[in-house]
Amino acid sequence: MKAVVSIGSIRKEYYMTLEMRVIIKTCLLFAIIGLFFPPTPVLAQEGYANSDLGTSITTPDVSIITIPDTKSAAMIEPKPGEKLSFKQITEILRTTRNLSGRNLSGLNLVGLDLSNCSLKGADMRGSNLERADMMGSNLERVDMTGANLKMASFYQSALTAAKLDNAVLDGAIWIDKSICAKGSVGECLKIGTKPDQPAQVLVPLNPTEKSGGGKP
Repeated sequence: MKAVVSIGSIRKEYYMTLEMRVIIKTCLLFAIIGLFFPPTPVLAQEGYANSDLGTSITTPDVSIITIPDTKSAAMIEPKPGEKLSFKQITEILRTTRNLSGRNLSGLNLVGLDLSNCSLKGADMRGSNLERADMMGSNLERVDMTGANLKMASFYQSALTAAKLDNAVLDGAIWIDKSICAKGSVGECLKIGTKPDQPAQVLVPLNPTEKSGGGKP
């Protein structure tokens, strides 16, 4: 009888050991599946439990980070009197074309399209504006002292109180569409114009003769 009881208990313990092994293997299998197949973001964000691991996993809020578009960002406003760069000038020309009071001195602006711009009171001293187009622009009180204005166009522009001291205007197109002659420095010497001639005085052939008289 004792032997029978011993064999039964041994079998019982054996089956219990097998069940424990199966449970442990099943748990390990679910754990491995959970590693390769995590919960969906929607469920994780809502705080649902992971049924495979038996734990509650919440993923961090991953929002889309927007990077500002530097290309479309507004140009940084320069300080008053600060010299503009060529890039800043072209940006203004693409938008407002308002360069009033700006510092453009000493810049290389050869052939630049400055037509229909506001350059009122701008500082353009010593700038190279050869072949630049300033047609129809407001150039009132602009300072172009010592600037290179060869073959530049001033047609229909406003030059009231503009400073052109020592500015070279050879071949420039003036406000009335006339051409400035070579040697035009500080002012436009128009081609084809002649200096005022003094009034001519008729001198008699014989100075001793007087009108209405003489020897017979």
